[in-house]
Order: sequence, then structure tokens, then C-alpha cells
Amino acid sequence: MSGPTVTAVVTAHDRSGFLPEAVASALASTADEVVVVRNFSGPIEGVEGRYRDIPCLDAETGVKEAVGLESARGEIVAFLDDDDLWDPGKVPRVRELFGGDPRLAYYCHDQTPVDAAGRPVTAGHREWALKDPSRFASWDGRDFRTLFQEIWPGNNSSTVVRRDWGLGWAPALREAGWAADRFWIAAALIDRRSIRLEATPLTRLRLHELNMSQTRGASAEEFRILHATSSARFARSCRTVARIASERIGLDSPLTRHFLQSAEAFSFFADLENDHRPRSSALSALLRGPGWGDRAVLGSALVTLLSPAFARRLLYRSSHQRWRFT
Repeated sequence: MSGPTVTAVVTAHDRSGFLPEAVASALASTADEVVVVRNFSGPIEGVEGRYRDIPCLDAETGVKEAVGLESARGEIVAFLDDDDLWDPGKVPRVRELFGGDPRLAYYCHDQTPVDAAGRPVTAGHREWALKDPSRFASWDGRDFRTLFQEIWPGNNSSTVVRRDWGLGWAPALREAGWAADRFWIAAALIDRRSIRLEATPLTRLRLHELNMSQTRGASAEEFRILHATSSARFARSCRTVARIASERIGLDSPLTRHFLQSAEAFSFFADLENDHRPRSSALSALLRGPGWGDRAVLGSALVTLLSPAFARRLLYRSSHQRWRFT
């Protein structure tokens, strides 16, 4: 096929139920190579002999993506979580874009939310409701809250990078560990590389009860644990990006400040859920994090100053409301 070669890097950890569908979708989309990075073994039903298995015991998505990137043979690497699916037109579009623009380093497109059975659903969360990738062409390059909340359609399974550029970022990706999707666009912005964002939905993003990013089916205590864990991981990832941005483009750059503030906000949520000096963390989030500029952080922090227990209950209720779908 014409265009650059494309490797699909499929990552999985302790979860095999959806993996055959993910690998099959990458093959059906005409990926030149499929690399499966996982912490368990055994044949993947229906696609035997059509993928390369790479063992990786680390649970962090960033570590698994770095391992896959280093193992890939294709010129372009596209990432896919084990529970998501690619549409047939995904890889042809990737070949078209990267083949037509040798400067292009990073590509991300929109996705269609589906339920556990793969049926399309209507999701009200702002990850879908507010995003308009077409606005990237007129983005001012400084307002990162608008970029991440209203423009960037980010998700691991919709992330594509040029391999020779991405390899240089693999050590930092290992350090970041989590939030690999946000890591990659930050890396491209730091390096001032060519970026392409599109509203075309080429990934089916599966929402289900085993997905840490939402809370359908979780009890209040289960949500508290999941939210504390994910928030701590996001904080670490943001600190890694902020450190690198500070070294390369300056401590006062808007991107550095954004990730420093984001790290402070995620640390607050982790401390709140773990009941670790929550009022102190709330003050820090107000003064050093996005604070008054982010309504979610502002509201949670102010309530925490009055009652951390009540703030935790509100977060649980809010998560159910935000992740509802029909």
C-alpha cells in the first residue's frame, strides 16, 4: 500500500476480554504491523499469528507505549487501548496525512463513544460534548485550558506519532507513566513540531465498568480509590511534562505554567480522596493550581475547606452525572 508503514501498538494490562476485537480492528484497518504489549500471555482468539507479543509487567500506560514504540518497525506508530476499536478508515487516513506531510509528528482525531457491547451511545461528559478540533487552527498558542478542555480530542486510542521523532521522548514517557495521550501533544508543542487535529471519529471509545476514567457501577468507596489512584498518576505525569517544558522552553512559558497548575490540582484531588491533609491541599490548589480559573477545582476546594467528607460525596455524585450516557 502507498504511504508510510504503520504499526499499531495495542496495550493491555490484566484485561483480555476485549483484546481480540481491538487487534482485529487494527488488522481490518490495514495496519502493516500489530504489536501487543501486555502483562499476560496466551493466544488472542481469532488473530493468532498476526501480531507480535511484547511482554511488559508495568501497569503504567506510558511505559507500555514506550516499549511498543521501541519495538515497532513502522514509520508511523498509532496507539490502541485493549478495550477500544479502530474504524476501517483509520490507517488509510494516517498514511494519507503522514505521507503527504513529512513534517507531521503528531496526529489526533475524534472518537465515537460506545458501550461495553460496542453500541454507539450519547455521552454528556465534556470530553465529547465541548470538543471542536477545528478550532486548533485559530488557537492562540497560549491558552492551554481552552486547548485541553474545548479543542483537543485526546485519547490514547486516537493518538498517532512519527516513530523517529517519538523515540526521543520514550524515556520521558516512561517517567511520566500515566496520561500518555496528553503527554504526546505536550511533547509536540514543546518541540514545536507539526500537529494535526481532526473532528473525524476514527476510534470507537468503549465506556464500561472496568474503565478507570468513569464510574458507572462503582460504589462510593470504589470510586474514592479509583479517583485517588488516577489523580496521583495524572499529577506525576503533569510534573514530568512541566519539568521538561521548563528545561526546554522556560519556567515562565504558558505550557509550563499550565502543567504545574494541573499537577497541583490533581494532587489536591488525590489528597482529598485519601484524606491526607485535604484542607491544606485545597488551599494549595487555590493559590498555586488553576484555582479561581477552573470551576471544578474552585468548587471542590472551597467545599473541602468547610467539609472534606462532603466534598468527597459531591465528587462521587458529580462523576456519575458527568459520565452518564444513553
